[in-house]
Amino acid sequence: MARGDEELDRTQKSDARSGRLTRRFIAAFAIFALIAVTLSAIFIHTSVRTTYLDTQANRLAQLADYAGASASQNGYDAGEDYDSWVEMGDIINRETDYEEFIARLDEVLGTYNGLFEQYDQMRASQGEEAAAGLYAQASAALDEYNRYLVAQYFYSLQDMLSRMKEAYQLSDFAFIMPNDDGQTVTCVAAGVSGDENIEAGDQPFLGDVLERPRDQYPGLWQAFESGKAITSLDISPDGSTYYMYVPISSVHAKSWLCVASIPAGDLNEAVMAQMVPTLAITVAVYVVCLAALLVLFRSTLVNPLLGLTRLMTEYALTHDVATATAIRSEAWPRDEVGILADRTAEMIDETEAHVENIAGLERERERVRSELEVASRIQASALPEVVPPFTGGRGFALAASMSPAKEVGGDFFDFFMVDDAHLAVVIADVSDKGVPAALFMMRAKAILKQLLMEGLEPAEAMSRANADLCHDNEQGMFVTVWLCVLDLGTRELAFACGGHNPPAYLAADGGVCWIRDRSGMVLGAFDGLPYRQFSRTMAPGDMLVLYTDGVTEAMDEQGTCFGEERLERLLADCGREQPCELVDEVLAGVHAFAGAAPQADDITVLALRCEAWPAADQAGSAADPADVADRGDDH
Repeated sequence: MARGDEELDRTQKSDARSGRLTRRFIAAFAIFALIAVTLSAIFIHTSVRTTYLDTQANRLAQLADYAGASASQNGYDAGEDYDSWVEMGDIINRETDYEEFIARLDEVLGTYNGLFEQYDQMRASQGEEAAAGLYAQASAALDEYNRYLVAQYFYSLQDMLSRMKEAYQLSDFAFIMPNDDGQTVTCVAAGVSGDENIEAGDQPFLGDVLERPRDQYPGLWQAFESGKAITSLDISPDGSTYYMYVPISSVHAKSWLCVASIPAGDLNEAVMAQMVPTLAITVAVYVVCLAALLVLFRSTLVNPLLGLTRLMTEYALTHDVATATAIRSEAWPRDEVGILADRTAEMIDETEAHVENIAGLERERERVRSELEVASRIQASALPEVVPPFTGGRGFALAASMSPAKEVGGDFFDFFMVDDAHLAVVIADVSDKGVPAALFMMRAKAILKQLLMEGLEPAEAMSRANADLCHDNEQGMFVTVWLCVLDLGTRELAFACGGHNPPAYLAADGGVCWIRDRSGMVLGAFDGLPYRQFSRTMAPGDMLVLYTDGVTEAMDEQGTCFGEERLERLLADCGREQPCELVDEVLAGVHAFAGAAPQADDITVLALRCEAWPAADQAGSAADPADVADRGDDH
C-alpha cells in the first residue's frame, strides 16, 4: 500500500473513532438528560400539584366559610328552619326553581294585598261586620305569605350556593347534616347545576340522605367531630373529586357542614398546564447545553486524544523512538490531556529502556536455564543407578527414584557396598530447593558416603557428618537423614535417623509398620549433638521403604495432604511386589492423588528388600545367616 493510501486509511479510521467517541458522549448525555428531565418532571408535578392543592384548599375553605357566614347572618336555624322546610312539600320541591318560587311569592303577596285592600274598602264603607269575610280571607293569604317567606330562606340559600358553584366552577357546593349512624348525611341545601345534561332529580335536594361512610370520607367526619375545617382536601373513593369540609358553628340546634368540591380532572389539567412550559424550557436548556458541550468536548478532548492516538498507533507499528520527540513537540492543552501526552512520551522512553533490559534478561535467563539443565544432569548423574549388582542375587534387591520439584532438587539417596558383606543405604532431604539445596545436598552426600566407607557405625557417621555440615554453614541450611547398614550375612540392619520421616517396614507376611526410632536432630543445624543407633534383623522377603516428605505432604487441588495413612494402605496393597514395582506404584499413587495440583516438593522413594544370602557367597563366613538370631537391641 502506498504511503498516501496509508495516510488516507489512517485519516478515515481517525474520523471513525471521532464519530464513535462523539456518539458515545451524546448517548451518555442523552441518558443523563432523560433521567434529569424525568426527575424534573416528577419534582415539578409533585411541587405544582401540592401547591395547587393547597391553593384550592384555601379557596374552598374561604368559599365555604363565606357561605356559612352568610347563612348565619340571615338567621337560619338549623333545627326549626330545616323541619319547617321539610313540611313545606307543596312549596319546596325539586320541580320549583328560584325564579318560579319568586314569581309564586309575588302572586301570593299580590293576592294578600288585593284582599287586604278590598277588606279595607268594605270595612270603611259597610262596617267591620260586613268585611269580616274578607278579613278572614286576607288573614289566610297573610299566613300563606308567611309560609312563603320561610320557604324563601331555603330558596335564597340554594340560590346563593348555586351562584357560587357556577361562579367558582365547583362540582358540589352544599350544606349537609351528618347523621348519628356515622355512615350517612342529610342534604340541607345544594347548589343547582346549570348543566342541561343533568336532570334535576339527579342533584341532591332538601332531605336527601346520602351515603358517606366514615372509612371512605374521613375528612367529613373529622370536621364534624372536631368542629374545625380540615386543612387539606379530601378525595372521593373513586378519585374523581376533591372535597373541603367547613363546620358552620354559628348555626344552632343541629350541626351543619358546608361542603365544597372540585373535579380532580380540573386540578390535573391545571397542573399539566403549568408543567408543560416548565418542562419545555428544561428540555431546551439541556439541548443548548448539549450543543455547547459537544463543541467544547470535540475541541478540547476528542481532537487532542485522536492526535495522541495517531502518534501512539504509529509507534506501535514502527517502534520508532522519535515518536516521543514528536509527542513533546505538539501543542497540547494544559489539562489532563497534556499531562497524558507528557506521560505517554515518558512511557515510550521507559518502554524502550525496558525492551533493552528485557532483551538482556532474556539472554541471562537462557544462560541460567542452560546452566540449570547442566546442573540437573550433573545431579542426576551423581545419584547411583539401580543396575547389577544392586538388583538382587547378593542378599538384597533395591530400587529408587527421585523427582525434583525444580530443575535441581534438595532430596538425594545413595546406596553402596561398604565391603563384600555390608550394604549402606542413605536417604536425605535438604531444607531448601533449587541450586543452593543441590550444592548442600552434594556436600552432605559426599561426607556421609566417605564416613560410611571408612567403616563408621551409622550413629558415629551421623555425628561426624553433622559436625562437618555445621562448619561454614552461613546459609543456615540443614538436612534430614535416614541411613542404615545391612549386614548381608546376618541380615542385621543397623540404622540411625536425623529428623527424617519414619520408614515403612513391610514384613514378608504382608504386615506394615513404621520404624519411628529417632536418633537425634537434623544435620547441619546444631554442632556437638549426640546420635543414637538402633538395629533390627530382617527376614528374607522383608522390605524397607524409605521416602522424603514430598510423598506424605503432596497435596491435591483442595489442599489435602497424601499422609502416612494413605501411604500405609498403598504399601499394604503392593507389599509383595518387587522393589522397582513398589516404587512405581507409590509414585503413581502420589501423582494420581495430586491430580492437576503443582508439585511443591521433591519426591524421593527407595525400596530395599532382604533376600537369602546365596550359599556360594557365604563360604568362609563365621555363621550362616539363617542361624543368626533376630536382634532389635540399640547400640
